[in-house]
Amino acid sequence: MGTAILLRGACRESGALDAIEAFATSRGGAFVPLASRAEDEDGRPLLALAIHPAAEPLRVIDVGRGRIVVEATTGTAGPGYHAHVAELLHAASDALGIAWDHVEDESGYFESRDRRALEDATKIWLATTAMEILSLHARGVRGVQLSLPEGTIFEHPGVLATPMGPRDVAWIERVARTPGDGIDVFPWWEHGETAKTLRDAAIAAMWIDVRWRPPILDAERALFERVLGWLDRGQTLAPDLEWPWREQSELLERLGEDSLRATRVHLRASALPPAAAIGYRRNPVRVTLSGGWSMRVPGELAERWEERGTWVAWDASRSVWFNSLEVEGTTSSDKTLAALPEIEGEGDLMGFDRGPLRAVARFADGEEDGQRLVQLHAHAALGAHAAFGTVVITKDDDREWALETWSSLVHVEER
Repeated sequence: MGTAILLRGACRESGALDAIEAFATSRGGAFVPLASRAEDEDGRPLLALAIHPAAEPLRVIDVGRGRIVVEATTGTAGPGYHAHVAELLHAASDALGIAWDHVEDESGYFESRDRRALEDATKIWLATTAMEILSLHARGVRGVQLSLPEGTIFEHPGVLATPMGPRDVAWIERVARTPGDGIDVFPWWEHGETAKTLRDAAIAAMWIDVRWRPPILDAERALFERVLGWLDRGQTLAPDLEWPWREQSELLERLGEDSLRATRVHLRASALPPAAAIGYRRNPVRVTLSGGWSMRVPGELAERWEERGTWVAWDASRSVWFNSLEVEGTTSSDKTLAALPEIEGEGDLMGFDRGPLRAVARFADGEEDGQRLVQLHAHAALGAHAAFGTVVITKDDDREWALETWSSLVHVEER
């Protein structure tokens, strides 16, 4: 995690969350926060400000009686991001009359503005983390990720996944000795909105968030445009910097943009020699689900959680629906499976076992809006833990994929 900021204070403005949202989203610049509202773990009003693709959203919680709590995990993006968040919070407190009476920042930057101390704290954390990763690797632990969102494991050819792409053992060993050699994994190291900062924000989003297909959601289209905006700004500032022309060209193509901008980028991309493409989501990912389960799905699928705990992933021709429960009074996988409702469909009931895990599935034909569908209804059980769901496809050729997807279910107790 690295550096973070925790503040508690009182705001003289009524409607503190509204005031902070209005202030933060009206400041301009390349990193205007994307604001959303929810409730925190205790049911209190929460404002989330998503500023950078390599950082969790900044959280502002209304704890009542004019008091607020601010939580910002900054170390994943780098010291430049930490400084940016600190400056945003200082500006908000000046404009809105917020008096902070509790400040936590291990780097000391929020109060001292000491840039060198902030960078040194980040390097110390990086060296310590690199040594821990080497120890895990020596014990055979795989799938290690650094400063990436929880809940998704990316597949890649390296040893360590980072916001700026995979890294090998040699890199980790070098960073454990000389942490300054590893600052390339922080997409916001420099102070301010420099060309490199803009480029690296775009690259981080390409690695972590971009689904490499035409957008099917407004949020996906907005992400494409946000990434392209960072690249446009950065290329204006430093046109000779090394830029991800191929991926920029691909985003424009996925958007169907026919413009002078697109033509220029396509020409730059076509002149480059072949190279590995940016983007973890070009490959399958393993997603952490409810009840201790996880599943391997294509990285390009959109995802959402529904109100009743159902997880859904989909693209234009496929979807996966998943939920889970625990059956009381049994530790038998067979009894847990038998306690679930009978699987729909008229096809043959297929089963597979993996150690103590039991699973069954059946294909059924369906129709939606005049389109023929094939549905794989499926159950799985491990002890008292049950999983149930449906994989929906529109092409018969995807039947094997549907079976492989459900059979990729793993429960934490198997490991």
